[in-house]
Amino acid sequence: MTVPHCQVVGFGAAALGIPLAADRAGHLSRLAGAGLRFLDAAPDRERLLRSRFPYAIHSNSRAGDFTDGVCPTGVLGRALRMPAGRELALAVEQAVPLRLVGRFLNDIADVLEQDVLSPAAVRLGARVAELRRNDDGTWTSLGADGTELTTSAHVVLATGGWEDTDRTARDLGVPPERVVASAELLSGALDRASAVLRGGGRIVVVGASHSGFATVELLLERLGHRLTAGAITVVHRSLSLSYDSMQRARAEGPLTGQTLTVCPDTGKVNRFSGLRGRSRQMCERVIGGVEPRVRLCAAGSAEARRATADSALLVHASGYRTADVPLRTASGEWIPLRTRRGTTAVDDGCRVLSRHGGPVPGVYALGLGYPRIGDDGVGRVGINLFHGTDADRIVRALDPAPTSAPNDERAPSWQGR
Repeated sequence: MTVPHCQVVGFGAAALGIPLAADRAGHLSRLAGAGLRFLDAAPDRERLLRSRFPYAIHSNSRAGDFTDGVCPTGVLGRALRMPAGRELALAVEQAVPLRLVGRFLNDIADVLEQDVLSPAAVRLGARVAELRRNDDGTWTSLGADGTELTTSAHVVLATGGWEDTDRTARDLGVPPERVVASAELLSGALDRASAVLRGGGRIVVVGASHSGFATVELLLERLGHRLTAGAITVVHRSLSLSYDSMQRARAEGPLTGQTLTVCPDTGKVNRFSGLRGRSRQMCERVIGGVEPRVRLCAAGSAEARRATADSALLVHASGYRTADVPLRTASGEWIPLRTRRGTTAVDDGCRVLSRHGGPVPGVYALGLGYPRIGDDGVGRVGINLFHGTDADRIVRALDPAPTSAPNDERAPSWQGR
């Protein structure tokens, strides 16, 4: 029996980067023919469709960032001519509702399943509990009960990230039930926030990230009539804005203490670390005193401690941790992976790194839980990367010709013996 060439753990937004990059390279059908499998934990198709950009906010980037990765003349280019794709094309330089983006990604997945993949290539309800490297170098995914799901020559992890609200509660010394993930609010679940504000309570947003200021904007838009001056506090370690160029940054006058880092590829300043779009505009409004319902205070200050103690609801908006999948050898030993700020580390080729330095053979990763780190030390996160550069590098490494990794009695560097 022929072993599938590659299994992708996850079938969300980032996972679609693999077929999109293969389509651009002109060998999607070859990769699919060699065996391309997707495993996703979603229990049914409806839940899967809702998982791709379910947020009730606008994007922080232009609509074109979501369509640029699709080859118009490729197999998946059909999605560009479907309703969501046409709507994004009309707004190419504008911010768009993320739920529209979700519909577009669902169209891409539908075209992929209908026109490219075999009927059994997408498996739902497949929660991968671990991956085992076999003696022949292949990888087998296993469910929580030990059931073998799929064996393949290569693995791509696209499992996303999660917000550690319990850790935030511990760090701030508050009951965990007072902390909510920003993703919950951004998905439109505002009942808790509404009840707090209706009772005259205050909300603290922990973190000045895109999701933090997007949360602030959503609360103002939906519940602003209930907000009094200073009802929302954003607790931040630093504030960073993005700029189209260094000339623009100097003309606007950067924030006090803000580091300006130029992207060598685009010339943009703070391309990955700075706020963009509507989140940037909201931050500027708060800094400029135009939005009195929101105030800023530095993490660790007495003011921040008072705000945290007095708040009825805290919103975690200070980053994501990898929804990781443990790896182990054929003999059952766990393979320790290198991490950075709660995310699994990958090298410049998107290869997962072991704690002992070397890349784990045959295992790649992309998406929110696996950011590539640039020379500036900032993780590169964005759909145009997951569908673009990151996916390109992985697809180039996925030689569709059948291969089998040779056995090596010596301990490889990634095992650290």
